[in-house]
Amino acid sequence: MKNLLLFSTLLLTSFGAFAQLTVKPTSGGEDSFVYVSDQIVYVTQEINLTRNSNLSDKEASIYLRNNAQLIQGGTTSTNSGNGQLSVQQNTPETNAWAYYYWCSPITHPAAVAGNRSFGVQHLYEPLPATSVTAALQSLTTTGREGTLIPSMTISTRWLYTFKTPGTEAAGNYARMNSNNAAPAGFGFIMKGLGLAAPGSDQVYEFRGRPNSGTFSIPVGEPLFNPADPMSPFPQMTLAGNPYPSALDLNQLFYDADNEELAALWYYDEDRTVPSHYYSEKPFGYGVWVPGTQDVSNLSDNNPSGTYTAAPFYFYYAGGGNGGTGQGTGSNDQNKRYAPIGQGIMFVGDTFSVTPPLPDGYVKIKNSHRIFIKEGTAGSVFQRPDGDDTAVEENLNGDPTLSTAAETIDTRTPMLRLWAVFDEAVTRDMVIAFYDQATDGYDRGLDGVSAQDLKTDAYFPIGNDNARRPFVINGIQYAQNKQIPIAFKLNKPTTIQLLLKEEIKKPYQHVYLFDSQENTYKELTAATAAGSTLSLPAGKYDRRFYIVFRNPNIKKDTPKTELETRAIVLENVTFFQNNPQQQLEVSNPEGYTIKSAAVYDMSGKLVISESNIGDNNKYSFYTGNLSDGVYLVKLMTADDIAIDYKAIVHNQ
Repeated sequence: MKNLLLFSTLLLTSFGAFAQLTVKPTSGGEDSFVYVSDQIVYVTQEINLTRNSNLSDKEASIYLRNNAQLIQGGTTSTNSGNGQLSVQQNTPETNAWAYYYWCSPITHPAAVAGNRSFGVQHLYEPLPATSVTAALQSLTTTGREGTLIPSMTISTRWLYTFKTPGTEAAGNYARMNSNNAAPAGFGFIMKGLGLAAPGSDQVYEFRGRPNSGTFSIPVGEPLFNPADPMSPFPQMTLAGNPYPSALDLNQLFYDADNEELAALWYYDEDRTVPSHYYSEKPFGYGVWVPGTQDVSNLSDNNPSGTYTAAPFYFYYAGGGNGGTGQGTGSNDQNKRYAPIGQGIMFVGDTFSVTPPLPDGYVKIKNSHRIFIKEGTAGSVFQRPDGDDTAVEENLNGDPTLSTAAETIDTRTPMLRLWAVFDEAVTRDMVIAFYDQATDGYDRGLDGVSAQDLKTDAYFPIGNDNARRPFVINGIQYAQNKQIPIAFKLNKPTTIQLLLKEEIKKPYQHVYLFDSQENTYKELTAATAAGSTLSLPAGKYDRRFYIVFRNPNIKKDTPKTELETRAIVLENVTFFQNNPQQQLEVSNPEGYTIKSAAVYDMSGKLVISESNIGDNNKYSFYTGNLSDGVYLVKLMTADDIAIDYKAIVHNQ
């Protein structure tokens, strides 16, 4: 359908696909608009919008509501006209001191076609009491605090961009004031408003020409400090999702044009501190990497990527937090699909790419856009209280599902470790297990640390003379692996190491190995006892290791291949329980079983399971098998094969 011209009010409630889309008032001056609710509109070429009457509560030409999204194809931006697309994004109850990082989905409409810069004049306050399309252009103040009374008023004092690659210390922030000073594709920082009614969200409405096409974001070369052995420190640029649709960060990261991108950082802070200044409240950046490249179903959030939260407060085991920050910063893992309006720091790759970077730019493209509703698995706006309910339901399964359905788990095997310093600041760290990973730097699997704290923990990755700090470490599992973990302390410090989370773990036990004292402290999720260190000030990057065996414990002691196999065969036993129609496996030592296969006597595979885990007992249903003899083969994580002949009799 080419050059679709809409002359009257159109309610669009289902999928719409157009070659071109034109919306303008009728020849008689009557308003025309497209209203989209909870659906997607796809336009392969350009959009032309003519603004409706400024006196109307239907001023915009296209309204996206209730998770509706607009996706455009092609590689260039030829959108034109002075009309507006209206799309909303919300933050939860907040205050005038809270920063959020944004990226506008719309641009300044003008006579010239294409993407243009964004300014605060394009933010509106919705007026739901009037109609679902009514809104009032936001007011501004040069004072320190924005307000909601009598109407939305945004402080321009705290509007900044970060367009030039740099570090937090370099402070490459540029004030926007009331100008259209955020180029399309770049993000901006904006403070919240005074408190609304308790428990209510704050809704911001973007109105302007929809962004489309390719955006080139510069990412910087490494900054070297000869006095610091952990230099160069990566540089960041504030960008984000520039479209009125979701953005698939896995596809963006692995685009052939974007090998300059190392990681994505998400700003977070303690929003309970009543201060406008960074120096007076805890803040930081969470780190996200995509994991492996997705080449199949792009909408199933597999892989979901790995995220570590910003390190500015301490989590209590029973819930809540304490220490230097009492805030509610987000540790939500739903980062793969960036929702509308999300601002993100793009981090240059100073590790796998030898400077100079190929062209020094990361390109955000229409081909990276995807229709994913916010609040579903993988897509949550970076808020102080992340809600991962949807993801938990997907990962754990509905209680009414069958056992077979519940065993399907596509998450990456990993362990999450928290290093808590003096019961104050917590550093969130992850070891993720991939078959294709190396012990060195693996782009997309390893996440570089986002902050150079005076007291910190990290995984040093790289050659001996160029080891860099990482908080996400992708490795290939081996029982004898030793993973360095480093600490730097500016004063005598007590460190608690807490094993916070384990997913599909390939190991049986995990320890902190002190190579100087030759001691092993087991790390468990149940208690922090035995995993506390008290160290003087200094740097410790060649002393401590995360390991998966303790030679002082018999079952962890390495054996010859024949000895190891004999021990496993002795401890793993089978019983064909024909009255219950199941094959039962006893695994009291908790060996990790990575696969199980059952063959009939003709060699036909009749049962196949993978990633079974280290449970002490398993059972496999055999009621659907014919009577006869079957060969059972189990394979451990250490590639030890266990064979058993089962006689099935179901009558």
